[in-house]
Amino acid sequence: MKKILIWARNNILFVVTLILLAFIPLYPKIPLVDVRNTWVYIRGEDVAVLLTLILWVILLVKKKITLKTPLTIPIMIFWIIGAIATIHGIILIFPGTANVFPNVAFLAYLRHIEYLSLFFIAYSGMRDKRFLGTTIIVLVITLLAIVAYGFGQKYSGFPAYLTMNEEFAKGLPIQLSQLSRVPSTFAGHYDLAAYLVLIVPILASVFFGIKNYFIKAALFGTVSAGIILLFMTVSRVSFFVLFLSLLIVLFFHNKRFVFLSIPLIVIGAFGFLMFQPTLFDRFSSTIQEVNVVVDSKTGEAIGHVEYLESAYFKDKVIKQMAISNKGELDSAVGSKGEDIEATPSAYVLPEYLPEEVPVVKGADLLTGENLPQGSEYINLSLSPVTRSLGNFIYEIETTPSSTKSAQAIVFHGDFLLKRASAYDLSFTTRFQGEWPKAVAALERNVLVGSGYGSVGLAVDNNYLRMLAETGVLGTVSFFAIFLVVGIYIKKIFTNIDSPIVRSFVIGFAAGVIGLFLNALLIDVFEASKVAFSLWLLTGITLGAIAFYKTKDIELLKEINKAATSTYAIAIYLFIGVIIIFSQMLSNYFVGDDFTWFRWAADSQGSIIGTISSYFLDSDGFFYRPGTKLYFFLMYSVFWLNQVVFHLVSISLHFIATLLFFLIARRILRNNFWSFLVALLFLIMSGYSENVFWISTTGHLFNNVFLLLSLLMFISWLEKKRLFYYYFSVIAMTLALLFHEMGVVIPFLLIAYKTIFDGSVGIFNILKKKEYLGLFVPVFFYLFVRFISNSHWLSGDYSYDLLKLPLNIGGNILGYLSIVFMGSASLPFYQALRNFSREYVGIGLVLVPIILFLLFLFYKHIRKKIAVENFRTIMFGFMFFLIVLTPFLGLGNITSRYSYVASFGVLLILVVLLRSVYNYLLGFGKEIAIMSMVVALSVFSLFHIIQVQQSHGDWRTAGNKAKKFFISIDSLYSSHWSEEAELHFVDVPIRHGDAWIFPVGLEDAVWLSFRNDNLKVYKHQSVEQATGSAGTSFTNHVLKFNDDGSLVEVVRPKSSK
Repeated sequence: MKKILIWARNNILFVVTLILLAFIPLYPKIPLVDVRNTWVYIRGEDVAVLLTLILWVILLVKKKITLKTPLTIPIMIFWIIGAIATIHGIILIFPGTANVFPNVAFLAYLRHIEYLSLFFIAYSGMRDKRFLGTTIIVLVITLLAIVAYGFGQKYSGFPAYLTMNEEFAKGLPIQLSQLSRVPSTFAGHYDLAAYLVLIVPILASVFFGIKNYFIKAALFGTVSAGIILLFMTVSRVSFFVLFLSLLIVLFFHNKRFVFLSIPLIVIGAFGFLMFQPTLFDRFSSTIQEVNVVVDSKTGEAIGHVEYLESAYFKDKVIKQMAISNKGELDSAVGSKGEDIEATPSAYVLPEYLPEEVPVVKGADLLTGENLPQGSEYINLSLSPVTRSLGNFIYEIETTPSSTKSAQAIVFHGDFLLKRASAYDLSFTTRFQGEWPKAVAALERNVLVGSGYGSVGLAVDNNYLRMLAETGVLGTVSFFAIFLVVGIYIKKIFTNIDSPIVRSFVIGFAAGVIGLFLNALLIDVFEASKVAFSLWLLTGITLGAIAFYKTKDIELLKEINKAATSTYAIAIYLFIGVIIIFSQMLSNYFVGDDFTWFRWAADSQGSIIGTISSYFLDSDGFFYRPGTKLYFFLMYSVFWLNQVVFHLVSISLHFIATLLFFLIARRILRNNFWSFLVALLFLIMSGYSENVFWISTTGHLFNNVFLLLSLLMFISWLEKKRLFYYYFSVIAMTLALLFHEMGVVIPFLLIAYKTIFDGSVGIFNILKKKEYLGLFVPVFFYLFVRFISNSHWLSGDYSYDLLKLPLNIGGNILGYLSIVFMGSASLPFYQALRNFSREYVGIGLVLVPIILFLLFLFYKHIRKKIAVENFRTIMFGFMFFLIVLTPFLGLGNITSRYSYVASFGVLLILVVLLRSVYNYLLGFGKEIAIMSMVVALSVFSLFHIIQVQQSHGDWRTAGNKAKKFFISIDSLYSSHWSEEAELHFVDVPIRHGDAWIFPVGLEDAVWLSFRNDNLKVYKHQSVEQATGSAGTSFTNHVLKFNDDGSLVEVVRPKSSK
């Protein structure tokens, strides 16, 4: 016993660490001290941490421990930025902002110091690497106790101590039903799920590092129990995150097993879901179909409707009133009908109600899961109208204090009933309340945010919370802490010879990655039990691997290396894409979008039959089965949620930008200049239609697969591994499924081989079967396209042989001007086209002269340019020409085709910029750098301004399309569900650079009413439309206003 006491005294910080590691997760959230202006209390865990910190400070003063740790400086920087942000907020922001309090901000700041301070305690306590075994034992016991208590809550009535609202936070024990989500010893089920995401991967990883079969069995049982408890929390995001974390653990322990077992794991996970109906119901209820009452004039949602028998209202007091707008309705609902004048006509007897009546109910306070009035509907304006309503009944929510003046109100007015999709309550709360408030807090000061305590207790996105409270600087400093953790683990990991320590580190890393993913929808770094545990385990992990450090780590050098790595550049490009294009997420659908959606929504027969028809029957349209399949799957899963479709476009644009960088790096052999290629592509404006317009998603897929095919081909040439060749061919095949531009890929690959391998001629290359094999997907594509009855060459998509030279020359110039100057160059190009049409003879003379001059220029500079630069320029030029080959002979240009072609031009531009920079170095490095910065700034600003203008054009175009739907809904007549004709006048085609209804109007009308018998006609004038419509009452003439709304033209009608 004496030896134990002596050991405990010598290792007091480790003992305290173990106590905290068990006490904090297990001790319930019972309040000790109230805090003014908030319902967050000082609790037992805070007292325990405070006492531990006092002990740590005493030992530090006695110089028995050191403050020097790998994370001391990063943590200090994070605390300093947090202090600056909070001081700034209290002085400048809080005085003009409601419901924010300086004392709460100060305590929130102290709480973040409290969280991270546990790292120092745990790190100082790890004085022996053998301590890790004891830590694992404590984690196992703690997790089993949490699991046992969770089962007790579900089946034996054990109390829960929650902090989900002000009343619960007072520490009252709550007995949960068996249908409730299990929080165990935590403040809520999300906190418990996040803790399991951190702990379960650690124990699962240690399982692989232990040789003793008895201990393996114990760990397997503990991990299994933790996973079962996670299912009992019914946390959707944590389920997926833990699944990914465990895959990471398996990957590091047995890569081959992971790749072979992924299909089995996915099937097993879905099978387990099927046997967990509560969790499955949570997933299935994420998006629900509901009947919605809508104000026909404004398109505003009023509430969800269910049809009930009139007997339901027997013996109930029912009032009625006529309303003209939603404001009057909200006023009546707010007063619960008491402000309706008590006259005989204000009441309705239940016996006079129809047999079935449409009823809107108040929220169900017992479950809190019913969607509230005005929930986050998915594109309500595009939801189909099922009928018009002259009235509906609102059932008043009764409470003990309610009066009996009315129990229901009949509202009379002009309403529509729509079948809509809507998010459940948790997502609605995020989208409508918490996230917009956090964004508003960030906008007050992007650098340091609005300070701690400036947002609510729950934002449900930890990154938005960080940005709102501490701005970009605070968020970056927080990530920097984990960057340093990652650097230390990476540099030391190969020196670790203990399988247990290696397994623990792998599990910890997987758990942290899981928490970072979880933080997208949960404030995991703010949940005290999770945060305390995270920083304790961070200290334990770094303390354990410190024993294996053989040499000093030059942190600044490693950070610089990390900051210029491929991963870092990918992050920079991703941030750039988000900054430039995120504001387009709410842009509404336009034009061709509705045609793609109609194909997806109007599919007949089985799913297999529908998908096979995409590949085998083009019905006279272009052969693009991949694009049709994409819209079909997206429509089936996300319906008409434009945000998701725009997210896909932005993601594809990011992938294309990253592929630009990776390919450029293979050619230029320099990270900086390759990054410049990708960065210039990112800010260029000429191709912006590809990103803004959802209909061009197929082009993006095609371009991404084209670039991927090229990258894999280059990898095959360099590494001689056959699977790269196969990946290149697969990517080429996928590109062909999305757009016909894919036919150029084999020529592009052979051009690369020919140019960068000067020792082999093109004819010798084509004699080899592996290069001839590149054409196999193209031949197969052309054959299937032919038998599928697809569109080939006609109309705008055809070549005029007589004008072919002029078209090619003019289009090359046009696409070059789009790349360099964006859409601002189109008037110049159009003037040039008009001139060439009028003076064909001059054009025929100029083309050969220009070609001859270009040849002389080529001969002149050929000998003056270094071989590598010349090859790069030649490949850039050939890339540009080959990619555009199918379109150069057409009678006009389309900006979206310049998207991937711009890569070739940018390669040439960057080679020239590098040459200019090298020349300017003769005047001094500083002058060279500043000169390049100025030139690039002018170029970037020119394009960014155009991108911003495009944002406005596409937003306005989308708003006009949206107003069209609201207007046509307000004009809805019941006979529109039968055979009718709609004659439209002044159909808007485009706004600025954005399309509105170049085509797709018929499909938009169909999506609104789902009526195949509703005929749509477009006319140039009202007179033409009225003459065509005749006098039938089933025919309507609708004229577009400037804002996209409709007005019906009044004309004589006949009853026939």
